Amino acid sequence: MKRFYSRAGKIFLGITCTVFTFIFAFSVFACGILGNWGLFSSNTSEFKNELYKEAGRDYATWILYNADNGFTSGRLEGMNCYYGVIAGKETEDIDLNSDSSYIYRNFNDVKVPKNAFKDYYGIDGDTEIELSEKLLDFWTPNYIGTDYSRVYTSVSIEGIGYDLIGQKAYVFGNGRFYPIQEYYCSYVTSEHPEGTPNTNNIYSRIWDNNKADLEAGREYVNYYSSSETEKVQEDESYYVVEDSEETESSEDTEKTEVTTDYLPEETVIESGASGEDTNLLYIDGKGYKPLSDSVQGYVLALNTDDGATGKLSLDNVADLSDIHGELTQLKHEVSIDNISFFGIYEDNPALTYYTVVCFPNETKLAANTYTNDFYAQAKAVASLAPTLKVILLLAAILSFVIAFGSWIMFLCAAGHKKGVEGIVEGPIEKIPADLAIVLFIFAESIVFGVCVSIVDELGSSAFGLIGMIVAATGIAAVLIGFLWSSNIAVNVKLRHVWKNSLICKILGIIKKWLGVFHQETKYIRSTIKWTYRIWAIFVIIVILEWLGIMVTDAQDVLFLWFMEKVAFGILLHIFLRSYARIKGTALALAEGDTTAQVDLKGMPLFLEEHAKAMNDIQSGITVALEERTKSERMKTELITNVSHDIKTPLTSIINYVDLLEKEDIENDKAKEYLEVLDRQSKRLKKLIEDLIEASKVSTGNIKFNIEKVNAVTLLNQSVGEFSDRLEANKITVVTNIPAADAYLQADNRYLWRVFDNLMSNIVKYAQPNTRAYVDLEQDDKKLRFVFRNTSKEELNITADELMERFVRGDKSRYTDGNGLGLSIARSLTEAMGGTLKLSIDGDLFKAVVEFNKI
Repeated sequence: MKRFYSRAGKIFLGITCTVFTFIFAFSVFACGILGNWGLFSSNTSEFKNELYKEAGRDYATWILYNADNGFTSGRLEGMNCYYGVIAGKETEDIDLNSDSSYIYRNFNDVKVPKNAFKDYYGIDGDTEIELSEKLLDFWTPNYIGTDYSRVYTSVSIEGIGYDLIGQKAYVFGNGRFYPIQEYYCSYVTSEHPEGTPNTNNIYSRIWDNNKADLEAGREYVNYYSSSETEKVQEDESYYVVEDSEETESSEDTEKTEVTTDYLPEETVIESGASGEDTNLLYIDGKGYKPLSDSVQGYVLALNTDDGATGKLSLDNVADLSDIHGELTQLKHEVSIDNISFFGIYEDNPALTYYTVVCFPNETKLAANTYTNDFYAQAKAVASLAPTLKVILLLAAILSFVIAFGSWIMFLCAAGHKKGVEGIVEGPIEKIPADLAIVLFIFAESIVFGVCVSIVDELGSSAFGLIGMIVAATGIAAVLIGFLWSSNIAVNVKLRHVWKNSLICKILGIIKKWLGVFHQETKYIRSTIKWTYRIWAIFVIIVILEWLGIMVTDAQDVLFLWFMEKVAFGILLHIFLRSYARIKGTALALAEGDTTAQVDLKGMPLFLEEHAKAMNDIQSGITVALEERTKSERMKTELITNVSHDIKTPLTSIINYVDLLEKEDIENDKAKEYLEVLDRQSKRLKKLIEDLIEASKVSTGNIKFNIEKVNAVTLLNQSVGEFSDRLEANKITVVTNIPAADAYLQADNRYLWRVFDNLMSNIVKYAQPNTRAYVDLEQDDKKLRFVFRNTSKEELNITADELMERFVRGDKSRYTDGNGLGLSIARSLTEAMGGTLKLSIDGDLFKAVVEFNKI
């Protein structure tokens, strides 16, 4: 299979499939044509008779080609064919064995067989005739072509009626009834049974004219009856008699023939005194009852080619139910040109019609004298019938199997490239699957449409050129089919037929747009509280306007009104969205989000100005905050630098104090001074270290080693570290720490520093002889470390103020401390992803450290 992965291999498969597809199509076409002629019938003579009919058509072409030469030529006389030519096309009642029936024939004492070929042709000076000496010649066959063999004639309507039994309308004209095509006439109920006045006036005039003609005919008959033709009077009724043997004089016959133009044979005329029905509708002299005598509440609606319409009351429609049997034999339906005329197609009077009769000369045919004769060729083909059955069926089956197999192999090779693993999409395969189907149908339609147009333009005579055009069309159609098959096959192999479809992409865009619209509307509703009221007012206005349009019967503006409301709804949504953006940004700025800005995309100009002003306010706030941050940073850096500068001499002071304490000094005052220097220098050292650490935390210069920390163990160690100092200050610590281990993500060293600061805070500021509480609380997601104690000093300060740097609960600053412990603890906690919150209730101080639980 891999040998077909190359481009040459795929081209080979395509050519193979195309060739055998044509063989299959030709075989099926031949099977269909010859099978219709009886090739596969058990009756072998049926196929032979059909071939003889085709031969007869070819003979007719040659015969009429020689019409100017008396319908004969040396070529025709030498053929195995008896033939004759009859003038006209109505041959049903003509004796085909009578010499008088023909204007030419080449047989006299031979009886015409029942299965003889017989067909008529209309020819004139412009008739195109093509000749071929081969039977079943598909490229250049024998052909007779006449333009406008039938012409359209407009006929005056002389009456209209309806057959209630057959549910069919008919018009009368040109001496006969014609059924009306369903499009032009319908039998319907109506709120106005009187019909359109103009239509009824026209048909009232038609009926009056018919009656007037009938009265004129009656007077004419009465005139001749009273003077010369008493023989035609019987029982006070008058009949017109044609070809009567009792007519003794030519004068009587002539008078009778004159009256037949007025009254048909079946017409009966009664005098008014005998009870003539004045309500009858007369068609060609025969009276019919109006349809209104049988039916009420209906009209006959007429649609015409010139655009006119009418509703004809049943008073002006004849009831044709009495002649239902005769009407059912009429098949040629007509169209209505206008209210007064209908149209029919008739034979072109400019054409001369000939009927050709031909049959084989069995004597010559049996001797096989002329092998190029049409009947001889038909006989030869008929003798091959058993072989043709097998060959055509085998060719159809084998060609189908090979063509289908080549196509399947092409589908398997589609998407593969020689030397490349996997499926590779080409330009054709990247086209969306559904779009490929549409393009395939469109391209095939264009190809076949162009083919049909060219074939129609060339006419039926250019069979050779038409055959080449059809072949080229087939090749183009197969090529387009292969491209489409490759697209579908690759999409199926890659399993993204749906994902690589235009519908899927459009639905994705719509879904995305709906998602954006949903988010926008949700944001609008959450920002603008009166959104529902606005849309409710809009809907009420729309309903009222629609009711106004319905009441005033102004439906012509309904479409424009609908489009205006859709456009207004879109603009209203855009306005609300823009206003919601501005208001939302203002609320965000009010809540402290200094990065909030208004999105100007798609915003109307009059609101865009307000949005730009809001963004300018945000920019001003940002600049101010940056300046403040810069100032804070400078202060921090100043503290850090100064702290470093102080730390160097302070270290020297501590070292020399330590050296002095090791000397043997007997002066008690000097020892007391050294103790003060030692205590204050260490306090100063602690202050400087805290300043440096606070500076590092605020500037983000501390590098954390985040790891898994056992909260239970670390908290127990912290409490135990301060047990001596707590006991010295007479503070009892009550712990509530679970026995099971609990873990969090933090830097073990700096979390210890947080606990150290909080426990140190308890030691420094808790009321002696009281209890302090240290708890570890947890739930499914959080760990909370709670430190509580009672302050020895009055806490007349807020929790936020207490969290600031250098702020102490002891405002007298008598106790030890520098006011940096809580600030450092909060900064370290937040830097590690936790939170530190303080709360003060009277003298009760509470600190809560919270981290996510592992």
